[in-house]
Amino acid sequence: MDLRKLAHRMSTPITLVVLLGLLCVGVLWGYKAVTAKVEGPPPPNCIPIPMTELTPDAVTVNVYNGGSQRGLAGRIADALEAGGFVIADIDNTEVRVLTILIIGAAVDNPEVLLVAGWFVDPQIQADSRPDHSVDVILGGSYDEATGMTESPPMSLEIPSGEVCLPKKDDPTPSATPTDATPAPTDTPT
Repeated sequence: MDLRKLAHRMSTPITLVVLLGLLCVGVLWGYKAVTAKVEGPPPPNCIPIPMTELTPDAVTVNVYNGGSQRGLAGRIADALEAGGFVIADIDNTEVRVLTILIIGAAVDNPEVLLVAGWFVDPQIQADSRPDHSVDVILGGSYDEATGMTESPPMSLEIPSGEVCLPKKDDPTPSATPTDATPAPTDTPT
């Protein structure tokens, strides 16, 4: 049998295998396209509220212990809650800071400034979180005796007359990528 006849006999099975492979790829691509999650704009996690003065009872705060002082996050959360803040989460974090870090949607947002006013010389960081909650991360050198201000602000004037706050049915923050996103640990707060 010469090479030409062999090529002629093998062309049909090779063609069928190639077509079958293309059909499988097409079916797989179609299945992925049909079952893919439809991306759209995320639902708003905060509600714009007309307000001229922001008070602690409208601010959702998460308190994280980034140091080795046992129970620190719980004690500070209790103090903030006694001041009227809504406490959503108390936990430990792998994020290490020296004294105190406050994280919110923007460094000049009213909810961030109100929480920051409760602490002496906090570092403030923005992560563009859509829900406008505020994280307080307490560092290893945080001193409870001198870390909170003696006369914390009980309200903050809102010049724009409107503030965006978390929905009351879902006060927990949505995960937002940032270098300082708290990561819970297993050690007690």
